[in-house]
Amino acid sequence: MNKSALKAVFINAMAVGARYIGVSIKTEGGSQPEIIINPKENFDAKFDYYMNAYDDDLILISAKGKKEIRITGIAQGNTFEDIEYQLMSVGVGWKKPISDAIDKTYDKMMAETPPQSEEERLQRETMKEAIKGMFLNASRSAAEARFIFDNIEKYEEIFDICMNGDDMEFKKGLMELQRMQNEYILKEESDE
Repeated sequence: MNKSALKAVFINAMAVGARYIGVSIKTEGGSQPEIIINPKENFDAKFDYYMNAYDDDLILISAKGKKEIRITGIAQGNTFEDIEYQLMSVGVGWKKPISDAIDKTYDKMMAETPPQSEEERLQRETMKEAIKGMFLNASRSAAEARFIFDNIEKYEEIFDICMNGDDMEFKKGLMELQRMQNEYILKEESDE
């Protein structure tokens, strides 16, 4: 989790009209994270608060040197149950590898073809956040999470295609990834 991932979820939640955004906050020495659920009426105020109160690694700035307080997860949904599943279930861990894969692809693109202007840099940053929003907003089952871990290289390829602007190849790649995921889940279910 970092500020970019948090920002992506807020952007996507507002775009799709989600009713709630939940954050998981871990306090050093605590045994369980605290879950804070914000209704859509508070999205703007909470977004501003999180952006100002937490550093890039989502550690509470005012608590540094005393106790580490960190945002460890974020989820959007239309019910409290959606938020609980995403933040408390075994399927949560898939978000970090996806976020890292998007960041890796973005960094590669920036290194290979540096932006020619500040406007182009901002467009690329916006595109990266939009891709994160698209991929990080959904909840996943434990089987889907395992598929992501096992196939993260395929996701990196998809992100690379998307960031290079080839919409047709991106759609083909997504369809292939979905087919592979469906086969993976069916195989897991038949093995049980």
